[in-house]
Amino acid sequence: MRLTRKAGLATRAALSASISGAVLAGSLAIVLAIAVVSGMVFSAYASDLLRFAHISLPDVVWSAVWSLCGLCAFGWFARAIVNAVRTERADSFQRTTPLSKSTVDEPANVEYTVGRLARQTDVPKPPIRVNPTATPLAFTTYRPDDPIVRTSHDATPVIVVSQGLIETLSESELSAVLAHELAHISSDDLRLLTVVLVPLIAAETLTPDEGSTSNVFEVCGHYLSFIALIGVSVFSRGRELAADRAAAELTGDPTALATALEKLDDTAPVKPTADLREHARSANAIAILPTLGNERPSSGLRSTHPPLETRLERLRSLAAN
Repeated sequence: MRLTRKAGLATRAALSASISGAVLAGSLAIVLAIAVVSGMVFSAYASDLLRFAHISLPDVVWSAVWSLCGLCAFGWFARAIVNAVRTERADSFQRTTPLSKSTVDEPANVEYTVGRLARQTDVPKPPIRVNPTATPLAFTTYRPDDPIVRTSHDATPVIVVSQGLIETLSESELSAVLAHELAHISSDDLRLLTVVLVPLIAAETLTPDEGSTSNVFEVCGHYLSFIALIGVSVFSRGRELAADRAAAELTGDPTALATALEKLDDTAPVKPTADLREHARSANAIAILPTLGNERPSSGLRSTHPPLETRLERLRSLAAN
């Protein structure tokens, strides 16, 4: 069974949800353990001071102290996750400008294409922003101030394309790439992916940004991050293949998307310059290719995108039918 049809996508989503749920539960357990250890240390220290001062406190006071430690730990944890998501979204918007204020040639053509594809997919026309970089980029993201996990379909995500993308691709190829991004919006992939990403970000919050681990909690955080990225990738790879198929149907030209993918792959940087886990973050996991800035992750179990050869083979199969 190909996992890009409705049943297959549901299977991927269920598997990803199971993995992500286990990771989130593990991360919360670690936070609770940290709170308990911190409470024990504080209680022991405070008890010694009170004993020295000949002061005795009832057990209910210590229960309240432990509960307060737990609430503070969970509050810090939730805030750290929210800040991480907003930072990622803000990074995606860096240097971008609205299409109408950009320096791209004939922006009206891009605007018209997106509007036409939005009508075909029956979704509100998404805003378009342009990054001036020469590196070809195309991805869909939320605004930095949008709710972390949306519970409605009121707000439309933003499509970000780069100057290099518009200059590299032909009109039909650009239309195919934009159709791929509109397919993500039509399927509500971004909202679903954000839910799957929260456990990954939660696990990463437990680990240091750099250097070696210093305690068992950080070791557990690294293992949970590894597992969470697998859950994200299981979900994302199926959505990418489904978006490829939808884009081919929208444009009626599977070959255009295939040639666009080949061009983008040829121009993308090859050497990875960052930790692989960074490539599963909110914007990059729904990019046309697994590329963000000058970073390029390798393929494998934790890759957020299917191998290029697989995508090209399926698009050519559609063109042959």
